[in-house]
Amino acid sequence: MKKTASRSLGWGKTALLPLFSTVLAVAFCACPEPILASENVLPSLNFSRVASTSLLLAQAAQQQPTDQAQEPKAETAGKEAPPQQPSKPDEAKPTASEKPAKTEGTAKQKEAEKEKDTKSEKSELDNQSCYDCHNPDILNQSPEERLENVVVEDKPAPPRAKIKFSFGELSLSIDEKKYSAGVHADTTCVECHKDVEELPHQQRLKLVDCSSCHEESVEQVKESAHGETALEKGLSCVGCHDVHYGKGKDSYATEFRVKACADCHKAYGLPDTAQAHRNLHEYELHAKTLGCLWCHHAQADRSVHTIPHVKTKVTGCEECHNKNTILSKTRPEPKDFDFFSYITSARFINADVLKEYGYVVGAHRIPLLDTIIILVVLGPLGLPVVHGGLRVLTRRKGPIELPEEKILLHPVLERIWHWFQALCIVMLIITGIILHWPEWFPTWFDWAVTWHNWFGWGAVIAWIFWLIYNLATGRIWHYIPRKSEIPGGMITQAKFYGYGIFKHEPHPYAPTEDNKFNPLQKIAYLKFQLFLFPLLLVSGLLYMYPMSFAGIIDAIGGTTVLAVIHYILGGLFAAFLVAHMYLATTGETVSENFKAIVFGYGIKSDHHGHHV
Repeated sequence: MKKTASRSLGWGKTALLPLFSTVLAVAFCACPEPILASENVLPSLNFSRVASTSLLLAQAAQQQPTDQAQEPKAETAGKEAPPQQPSKPDEAKPTASEKPAKTEGTAKQKEAEKEKDTKSEKSELDNQSCYDCHNPDILNQSPEERLENVVVEDKPAPPRAKIKFSFGELSLSIDEKKYSAGVHADTTCVECHKDVEELPHQQRLKLVDCSSCHEESVEQVKESAHGETALEKGLSCVGCHDVHYGKGKDSYATEFRVKACADCHKAYGLPDTAQAHRNLHEYELHAKTLGCLWCHHAQADRSVHTIPHVKTKVTGCEECHNKNTILSKTRPEPKDFDFFSYITSARFINADVLKEYGYVVGAHRIPLLDTIIILVVLGPLGLPVVHGGLRVLTRRKGPIELPEEKILLHPVLERIWHWFQALCIVMLIITGIILHWPEWFPTWFDWAVTWHNWFGWGAVIAWIFWLIYNLATGRIWHYIPRKSEIPGGMITQAKFYGYGIFKHEPHPYAPTEDNKFNPLQKIAYLKFQLFLFPLLLVSGLLYMYPMSFAGIIDAIGGTTVLAVIHYILGGLFAAFLVAHMYLATTGETVSENFKAIVFGYGIKSDHHGHHV
């Protein structure tokens, strides 16, 4: 040590070497190892500061414990001090002001280690640890027994207020098998119940904050019809979601639509859903088949999280009830459309919707059947074109004298009934066209449904009146063919329409007060009033109230079969109306029969001088 020290002090001042060597020997033996090891201490000493340096070293030696003071001595014994390096003037021993920063860093490190240990302990709390208590046995325990398994602070907390409505199961007992099959199967209990850090846990846990994982969904709910106001009333995620046993999105949507909305609204005292939807035809059918979200959804998202306020967005009827229904998952490209292939197709369009939801008015049709019905309806238009054209070409020139005597053919009640029923049939045809091809009439669908139903009931009333009136007055015999008229009278009348009318032959069966219809009219009207018309009305009533007559509808093959029958009957009546309008012009004059049904009186024909 002395050798090392004397070597480091070679400045030529030999007179002070003995004194300096003595001071260094004492300091090196008493000084702690950190000071000895410092390469910056000795080189910084000079002779002008020897006394002050010796004093500092002596004070440092007095502040160290004895055992620590001995260690440097033992370690340095027989060891040469390392070569001293010149130090820079600004490098110095750490000051006392730097020690608090080190202490602060140590505190943060300890806190991080503690948090790490807590997380490590929490990660050890697997679901099985929770199942050990939260199993069916807990439901058989008394409140006192349950309190023994949790940490109670001052006194037991009172039970939480019961949630007014929850879609799923909320229970202290967790079915492990059902939970493992649910959407949260890979989520541990403590990932949601974050305040459980050890077992037993506190009696009263905090409510789960779903936004920690589902932040976007929670924000969407806040901006929806179920926003802050509804949330403040107690509605939370568990109101709609089965948080413990919920399944995937597709199966969840199917289960959810049947029950949740109506039951929840009822539980929270909101207006009855059926009453709120009183203007929606067949609300129960819509709710059962589609649910609420098909109508109450945001423009780009059909989710329970984004249900908008009713006044801001409700899906229009035409979005489902049309050829390009939103219910369909397939959208044919316009470039792939082949008109001929389409009109000859014998399959329902939107077959995927038919399979999943059943028959939807306006969205389902058979193109080939449409083609046939259109041809059947347009066929009678050939009568005024072909038959009427021949009548014009063969008409008699000059005026013709007609009998002046009039007879009562149609009493006032018959005329009122006739025009009322005619109005109902015309409106049923018009509204029926809108309902079958709604894409041709944007925004008219709801109007058409309303008036189709009203005029349908009007037609029912008209038919009932016709039947009672004619049976009560005996005028039903005007519709019953006489024995001599079948088939001879029918053939005679057909010959007149096909040949005699162009030759200006007299009517073989001119109207009289006791026999106002010819044989062909009787057959047509009887078939119309006693068979086809009642069948059309019955099918329409079943169609109008499918939930009320579900048993009958199922017996005849379902709504799809009923819809096809009703459509075919409607097409036949449209064709009949066209033919009826033209044949009314084949009286004594073109306008004579129209005058009779308006004013009640017709010409008493003597079968001479017919004019067309």
